[in-house]
Amino acid sequence: MVYQIEMAIISKILLKWYAENGRVLPWRVKPKDAAAGQSPDPYKVWISEIMLQQTTVNTVIPYFKKFIKKWDCIDKLSYADEHDILAFWAGLGYYARGRNLLKCARELSEKYDSEIPNDKKTLLKLPGIGEYTASAIRSIAFGEREVVIDANIERVVCRLFKIEKPINQSKKDIKKYASQLFPKHYSGDFAQALMDFANAVCKPKKPDCNNCLISRYCLSLKLGLVENIPAKPVKKEKPIRRGFVFFIKIHPNRFLLERRPSEGILGGLLGFPTTEWEVKKKEPTLPFKANWDFTKKVVTHQFSHFKLELEIVLGDKTDPKFDKSKYFVVEQQNFDLMSLPTLMRKVYTKAINL
Repeated sequence: MVYQIEMAIISKILLKWYAENGRVLPWRVKPKDAAAGQSPDPYKVWISEIMLQQTTVNTVIPYFKKFIKKWDCIDKLSYADEHDILAFWAGLGYYARGRNLLKCARELSEKYDSEIPNDKKTLLKLPGIGEYTASAIRSIAFGEREVVIDANIERVVCRLFKIEKPINQSKKDIKKYASQLFPKHYSGDFAQALMDFANAVCKPKKPDCNNCLISRYCLSLKLGLVENIPAKPVKKEKPIRRGFVFFIKIHPNRFLLERRPSEGILGGLLGFPTTEWEVKKKEPTLPFKANWDFTKKVVTHQFSHFKLELEIVLGDKTDPKFDKSKYFVVEQQNFDLMSLPTLMRKVYTKAINL
């Protein structure tokens, strides 16, 4: 009984803290506005949750605002061209999210009258929506009682209840304690309260325990283990893949891009032609006849499972003969660098000055 009372007190404290200190985000409805009758927009909640996967809030905010301005409802999004979505997604990474977003919008339009369903099983069948996203949508958008657990909430729960094993080994324990912590009502606000609390107070490094309103209940703090929890898993060295990237200039102020194959990393996006990305760098097959200069300048980029090193090869083509079904001629002065994924922006920035 005492344990249940403590859980209820923690929830109450955090909900009060959130009402006074919660971040103002373009997809959120603040508690005071909710109390005045304003309801969250399920569409905005869905879009934000997809964008926030593997991506920070500060990075997402400007993308979210531009996205909602261009595609402000499911119907508009369902008619979008995939290339437009992927061009918009450039820089956000994890491009499968953009493709799944479009697939999901089309399915919602065709099967659900352009409405986001408030049913867990139905949500889980939709493209790009997994357990966490389905729970977040139901909780935040519809006010249903769901236990929402992201990486930030995992950290708070691990510290609060002294879960010492690495997070990937503690999922069941985290879910068990979080389930007891989440209140029956306002679980959407509580999930967002935990996320904001983790961002502002219970930070990954140097948590602000002196200003923590629930510090008296924190077992890790009592035992002096806060800095060691969650336990950090042993980092594996990422393998390195190598290749060549071709920056082809066409006089006077143009260059070539290609659209990458729809399948695979950066699938369907515009970029500079590259060789295959291999563990061992081989002599490249050149795209076509031109004056080629192997610069020895390398662009590096971190993907989730490997590190990439691409040597820039400059191509100077005075006679513009090439496969026009494969390559796009771009005027430098009209070029929008933000239309490229981060890797290709790095290539452009380095190559343009060589």
